Formats: sequence, structure tokens, C-alpha cells
Amino acid sequence: MPDRSAEDEPIVIKKYANRRLYNTATASFVKLDDLHRMVKDGELFVVRDEKTGRDITASVLAQIIAEEETRGHSVLPHAYLRQVLKAYSEGVGPQLAAYLERSMEAFASHQQSVARQMGEMLDPGTAFDRMADMSRRNLEEFQRSLAAFAGQPTAPAAEGEDTDPLERKIRDLEARIAELERTRRPASSNGGD
Repeated sequence: MPDRSAEDEPIVIKKYANRRLYNTATASFVKLDDLHRMVKDGELFVVRDEKTGRDITASVLAQIIAEEETRGHSVLPHAYLRQVLKAYSEGVGPQLAAYLERSMEAFASHQQSVARQMGEMLDPGTAFDRMADMSRRNLEEFQRSLAAFAGQPTAPAAEGEDTDPLERKIRDLEARIAELERTRRPASSNGGD
């Protein structure tokens, strides 16, 4: 499911002092796992501190990531995390944030493209058609190479024409005989004048 567009109003999640999270769209309390599912489903939300109204979405998303990392779904290398922490102290946070956002968008787009291409390749109908077409072209090229090596005409088989090897040999021999007869006739008529 694609992410909601930037024009859509995000769902507001309120975080209370007792650490409970409240989804204002469903009027129910939720857990970090529920927010993780919302991210997977492409639902746009913002988390606000209930008391101050401050946007704390980044820290809640970081909590979700930290939980995933402790579950053994490690994605973030230690060196990367160290560099991110350095960025906070060096004041390059906004530039890094913009860079990371663009990088992740490009990565996600690339992943979708690869997934689509793999799906097309592994689709039984499409894969079979591609393999059959490739085999047909390879066979035609092989036949042209053999015919060229033998000095025979290299006309490809017409659509729907019988591709039995014996029939092709007979047609090739007939074409070669006809070519030989055509080349002999002018020579014999010139010699008789």
C-alpha cells in the first residue's frame, strides 16, 4: 500500500505522561507495535506530547527502531549509528536528515523497481514467453550460422511455417539447386552465341 501523500492530514497520536499512546482517529490506545504496523501500511501519523503539544514523532519512531534492533532485526550498522550521534553534536542534523530522507526514498524506489522486475521475471506466463522467445531467436541464429557456413541461403522461416529439421533441409536443398540452375543458364546461353 503506497504512503499517503503529503497533502493528507496525518493521524494524531497523543502520548500521555504515563507513556500510553492514544490514536485520535480510532479513539483507542495503541502500542508501539501498532504504530510500526501503521508505518508498514503507509499510514501517515504524527506523535504529539499530550501535555505540551510538542511533536515527538522522531523519538517514538526511534523507539520502534530500537525495539526492532533488540529483537535481532538489526539493520543499522554500529558505525552508522556512531556517525548519526556525531551529527547531533556537530550541528549537521538538518542536512543529514534531508540527505537520509532522499537516500531512503531512492532506496525504496529502487527496491520497488527490483521487486517489480523480479515479479515479471518469475511470473510463469511472462517467464515462459521470454524463455520461448529467447530459445526461438537462438535457434534462428544457429540456423543462419549453419546455413552461412554451408553457403546456403539464410532466409528465416515464415510465421507458421513448418520448422521440422528434415523439411528445412529439403527446402534449403531445393533453394540451392534452383540457385545453381539459375547461375548455369546464363553461362550456357553465352557460350552458345
